Amino acid sequence: MELRPASPQQALPFIDRKSCGAVYPLSIVGGFQQGDCFICGDNALLWHKCGFAYTFGDAKRRALKKIHKQFLSPEAQPERRFLLFVTDEKARSFFEKKKNLVIGTRYFFEFRSEEPAYRLLPKGMHLREIDGLLFDSLPGRITPPFSWDNATQFITFGHGYCIMDGDTPAAWAFTAAVSSEEIDIGVETAPGYRRRGLAALAAEAMIRYTLGRNKRPVWACSSENEASRRLAEKLGFVKCGECLTVTAKQDQKQ
Repeated sequence: MELRPASPQQALPFIDRKSCGAVYPLSIVGGFQQGDCFICGDNALLWHKCGFAYTFGDAKRRALKKIHKQFLSPEAQPERRFLLFVTDEKARSFFEKKKNLVIGTRYFFEFRSEEPAYRLLPKGMHLREIDGLLFDSLPGRITPPFSWDNATQFITFGHGYCIMDGDTPAAWAFTAAVSSEEIDIGVETAPGYRRRGLAALAAEAMIRYTLGRNKRPVWACSSENEASRRLAEKLGFVKCGECLTVTAKQDQKQ
């Protein structure tokens, strides 16, 4: 039994739409964002462009061994980051016993509040939609290119807002993943502008955008990212689940 490449249409029946983080695999099969799909017997693996990977179906040991060998073993050399999300108990037990893996926890949140009111930006700052120029010029790691192949794809299927201090990007929020039902919001603040509440203002704009399109805003972060968790709760998100994360030790530098 091999872990063979599959089309998004072949992988779609395996996806549990109610699972935490399903917006990422659904973005692939929906044609919104890029990713790779694999099938091994009764198990499917969907690997998003940003590196997030999800398994669905019957997590049999043979399939888990194939995933480990191809993406997580010391000899594996995946073409990009591979961060596996695990909810199945059999898969959890399998990976927790493996060496040379980093095991973590990811928290998932859903929005359970009223639509945010418009708040005034600090003097001298203004809100700007993320266009092609900003797509390619925002600093940091959590930016649209983290999840999107190019500006055209992002502008067609995604959206984002940046708080500008004159001509300088200060903080931004954008669609890190999008499906027909949900938008996962990614945020970051540029160095020198942190601890001023700017990320919250940008995220509120994205929440309004998401609700205005009759989609659900969702949020996720590592259990170790206290700042992201606190921001999510401040914005009206409530923790709705968590899962195990698995990555190879060599991937920690990425």
